Amino acid sequence: MLTIIVFALITFFLIIKLNNIIGISIGFKIEKENLRDFAKEEIKEVITLDSKVQLIKKHYKSFDLDDFLQKAQKVFEIIFKAYAQEDKHILKDLLAPRTYKAFTMAIDDRKKRHETLEGSIESFSKIELLDAEIADDNILATVKFVTQQCTVLKGNDGKILEGGTEFVETHTDVWVFSRPISSNNNRWLLYEIKSED
Repeated sequence: MLTIIVFALITFFLIIKLNNIIGISIGFKIEKENLRDFAKEEIKEVITLDSKVQLIKKHYKSFDLDDFLQKAQKVFEIIFKAYAQEDKHILKDLLAPRTYKAFTMAIDDRKKRHETLEGSIESFSKIELLDAEIADDNILATVKFVTQQCTVLKGNDGKILEGGTEFVETHTDVWVFSRPISSNNNRWLLYEIKSED
């Protein structure tokens, strides 16, 4: 019994000592529960991302995540520019039919109001794969873009209605790209734009 009590006291002393050392070295006290929750979240995120990539590779064997995200960034830039310049021809080659219809309606509405849109992407701070799924014989890949943009909406008289050339704002966009499972090429189309939530 005495041995058990001594062992318990030593264990208690070591736990307190370790907790104090961690608190001093990092600058704040770390609770064991927080450490455990953080570890679980990190492991879950890694496993989830890998499973999404594997799901795409199951139906598209040559899929490479880094290459896909690089091309997604390029497509984002092209669509951004084409939408501002009202270039429906370019948009038609990059958008799924229903998304193309939504873009053209927005462009036509802007034309009716005699407004012009100018914009530039200053930088990309994050591009990541959020989700992947199979729906209606299509592979759907959801990508999150965090960019620094400068956009200006002008009226017919040239007055600025929204934005400004001196304002650089951070934007978060969530785009869903689609590709038929039976397709023999590497082409992905913008299928849908979602809200950040």
